[in-house]
Amino acid sequence: FSFHGMVTLVEALGGFTLGSIVAMAAAIVMAHSRVFERTLYPIALLVKVTPIVAIAPMFVIWFGFGSFPKMIIAALITFFPVMVNTLIGLRSVNPTTLDFFKSLDAGPFTIFMKLRAPSALPYVFAAFRISVPLAIIGAVVGEWFTGDRGLGSVIIVAHNNIDMPTLFSAIVVLAAIGVSLTGITALAERRVIFWHDSQQADPNL
Repeated sequence: FSFHGMVTLVEALGGFTLGSIVAMAAAIVMAHSRVFERTLYPIALLVKVTPIVAIAPMFVIWFGFGSFPKMIIAALITFFPVMVNTLIGLRSVNPTTLDFFKSLDAGPFTIFMKLRAPSALPYVFAAFRISVPLAIIGAVVGEWFTGDRGLGSVIIVAHNNIDMPTLFSAIVVLAAIGVSLTGITALAERRVIFWHDSQQADPNL
């Protein structure tokens, strides 16, 4: 299982990284332009509501049977929650603080780096917690249509052979990967936004 688990892990992380980068870039553009928001948001919503199982075979046909189509599928399923949360975070700045920055003649770049980006970080990490398990699901769904390697292919083969021990073992490995990545995400969140109220211990507990 170590080889297949590593394949699925790499595909999930690759898709998560790709989807998150594109999603955050789109959110930054939409946060600064209502025109782009009205253009991009419906497209993103269309991708969100389209069943990933229905479009996964197309990516396999277009991009072959390697790891890349699985990463694309994982990226698609990751994209929407990261984009929405990043957009909300970028716009959730304190109006008084924003007015203060403007009174100091701070430019858009300074406002973004010093105010909007830190304000968005808690929302971004909240999206990461949701998207990491989704990326694993996307990678597994992609592997269902190739059948050569990865835990998704192991599950399909075990199901066809009615091999319950192998099937449950693959599921346990997937669960362990999901729990581990979620824990790493939570640890990174505590390290990066240690200053945020959400990371402070409740004195009443």
